[in-house]
Amino acid sequence: MRTFLLFAAVVTVAACEGSRAETMKQLAEMQTIAAQKDSLLKDVTATSVFLADLSKQVSTVRNLKAGRRTTGGSDLEDNLSPAERRTQLLDQVREVTQRVNLAENRLAASRRRVAELTGSDAEKSKRLAEFDSTIASFKLIMDNQRTQISALQEQVDALTAQNTQLKADNVQLASQNTTLTSQRDSLTTERNTVYYVVGTQKALLDHRVMEKVGGFLGLGATPVAARDLDRNQFTAIDKLQVQEIPLPDARKSYRIITRQDLAALETKPDGRGRVSGASLRIRDPEAFWAATKFLIIVEQ
Repeated sequence: MRTFLLFAAVVTVAACEGSRAETMKQLAEMQTIAAQKDSLLKDVTATSVFLADLSKQVSTVRNLKAGRRTTGGSDLEDNLSPAERRTQLLDQVREVTQRVNLAENRLAASRRRVAELTGSDAEKSKRLAEFDSTIASFKLIMDNQRTQISALQEQVDALTAQNTQLKADNVQLASQNTTLTSQRDSLTTERNTVYYVVGTQKALLDHRVMEKVGGFLGLGATPVAARDLDRNQFTAIDKLQVQEIPLPDARKSYRIITRQDLAALETKPDGRGRVSGASLRIRDPEAFWAATKFLIIVEQ
């Protein structure tokens, strides 16, 4: 009898020890499962925050493209060019895609790990079902994240396409602007270019710059500019830059036979329409050259 009681005690102690070991094992399994859940939750939460930030940055780029200021200011807004912003966004879209893929892989790995821990016991199967429910919730969140990533990718692609078109338009506008500037400069140069010649009657007649009209038998003829003037016989100047025309001999007098406004000279001609001195000084270039671009000065 005494031996039986001793055996029973040993069995009871062994059973208690076995129950305690099983309890410790289950506790360790539950802690492992809880740790897996926490780790996955952190992954999903971090990815959600990352997506929210990425969405905000896409909106920032869209606002800047539309010419609208954004509030708050950021490195994205203040320090990066539009091209750099789009490159950064593309990199971030790739990164968040990798995050989701890694999280999905971890879900599958965690599911296998928990299945190994729980075995086929009814209570453990219940824990596995609960974990599967958690995984299903996380997968739903990640599916939503994939949808957001796809939408963000489309927006970034659209911004990139618009930027490419804007660059092409800017190149075209720059080319047109260069052409217009060249045409403007050419027209300005042409408008401001005038021509003058100073010489004796004989020299001017010989070079067909001047001709005489009227009179009788060569007497009393009036010197006038030739009908067809050769610009090669003249000196070209910019009327706004050159306002003093040198005269060959300051001791002689000269007459202007073309239709310039003589009132626009610094020194008006004398009563016979003659000018003298070392040079012909023009006070008002626009008025002086208004009637004709050619100035013929004849030595008297």
